[in-house]
Amino acid sequence: MAMTGVDALLERAAAGEPLEHRDRVAIAESRDVLALGMAADAVKRRRHGAEVTFVRVATIALGDAIHAEWPAAAGEARLEGALEDIDLAVAAVESVAARAAGQVSVTGFSLGDIERVAGGDALKAEHVLTRFARAGLTAVAAAPLDQLQAPREMLAAAAAAGVRVLRVTVERSPAETRFEQLERAATLCRAASFEAFAPLPRHVTAATPTTGFEDVRQVALARLLVDVPRIQVDWPLYGPKLAQVGLTFGADDVDGISPLEDSGEGRRRAPLEEIRRNITAASGEPIERDGLFRPRR
Repeated sequence: MAMTGVDALLERAAAGEPLEHRDRVAIAESRDVLALGMAADAVKRRRHGAEVTFVRVATIALGDAIHAEWPAAAGEARLEGALEDIDLAVAAVESVAARAAGQVSVTGFSLGDIERVAGGDALKAEHVLTRFARAGLTAVAAAPLDQLQAPREMLAAAAAAGVRVLRVTVERSPAETRFEQLERAATLCRAASFEAFAPLPRHVTAATPTTGFEDVRQVALARLLVDVPRIQVDWPLYGPKLAQVGLTFGADDVDGISPLEDSGEGRRRAPLEEIRRNITAASGEPIERDGLFRPRR
């Protein structure tokens, strides 16, 4: 079979060659999801071999942080909830960090929420982030590219405060914005040292649901078009089946595994055994990591 223009572009992308904007557009317009997936898998394996990382996350609601407990198996303690009261949030970080005692990474919040409570003022955002850092926050959990109004300024504020921002994420992803979001993610990842990009939206409306076809296609395009160490899929948000398929389409990090040792459904259904089994079935080598993307031993 003769090679098409897109096939040639995918070969270049898989080899790590630079692509011009028109080339990126041509790849993004391709509906050949299998060809996209094969090229994305080649990029993943060129970067990391068969390694697929995953993290067991203890999610802690801001309002419950004072009394929260979590299993020792957790590699990350992540504070979640709307950021409204800064003093309350700082107290929550202090409480969790004191109990973590340096044994588990304490992450939380969205850079978009921090920008919002700071009224878009970078100096105010830096002040908020500095307070979080002093309270014991290891890193900001997410930078939602579709919410940030001034991403460079907010990233600079985090750097000035000494707080890492770990992931680029997407809150909502209407079909007509998906390529634009990939381009914005690529720009952000050139501007700062993120560990991962999670290209699938965290919120999907019933009126405009995504399909499995579009989801795995977006994962593949993210791996091909965004230069970032890891492409991440969310285990509890999208479920084991889509997460596993995503691992064959360029994803190489799985977020949100439960730190519970027993699901109540037997050892084979325990979260740790299930994620290892799913990664292995996708021809990957499961590597457990902590909240800062460091391998756990």
